Amino acid sequence: MKKIYQYTMILLAGVLGACGSMSVDDPYVEALPADFNPQEYLALHPILSAMQYRDFVADYNNKQTTVDKDSRAADKAAFAANMDAIGYIYTHPFMEAHTPEQWAQLVANLSLPDTVPEYKAAQGEVDNLVSRYNLVGVADDIAMLSSVQIDYFLISQQFTAFGRDHGWAYRLCHADEAANTPRSALPIAKQQENIIIIEDTFKPDTGFYCRDAAGIDRLIQ
Repeated sequence: MKKIYQYTMILLAGVLGACGSMSVDDPYVEALPADFNPQEYLALHPILSAMQYRDFVADYNNKQTTVDKDSRAADKAAFAANMDAIGYIYTHPFMEAHTPEQWAQLVANLSLPDTVPEYKAAQGEVDNLVSRYNLVGVADDIAMLSSVQIDYFLISQQFTAFGRDHGWAYRLCHADEAANTPRSALPIAKQQENIIIIEDTFKPDTGFYCRDAAGIDRLIQ
């Protein structure tokens, strides 16, 4: 994994927490592009809603102070064995956002001998889902997760406070933008990739970007 991605994820968590206190008249709101749509931006970056779900689960579990270690272990084991719940989370567009084909492959890999790499990788993914989404002591985890309301104001603030400076595409490309310059070909992409993000060396991206049908982020001109 490249360092730029590692630092992005670290800073992202801090930004999401800080943005929650921003008021509606905050100047960040005025910095949004005129055609910015938080639903479209989220569709391009489902990690933003996934983090909201994971924070909800973590906050809930931290409050279950009377649940002992053995009960927690049994609860996690029951959740891990519930493949309907695992599949729901794995393919949910606001949680893990994988395709049905990827889910089918994961299930197939879990049927392989437990000594092969494919099985171990698949089991590792399931273990990650359990640690991120299992609600301690809840009989119907999916019902509770379904009650979570996505904070789209927070999604918008993530763009102005973080995604904007890091060149995150905020919408899909229009037909006449299909040949626009890919962000990967711009000097800023290489500069941000190679620089460790600290206050006195990070160079913000000043461009706006869209994403084409092939998943390539392109400069909006």
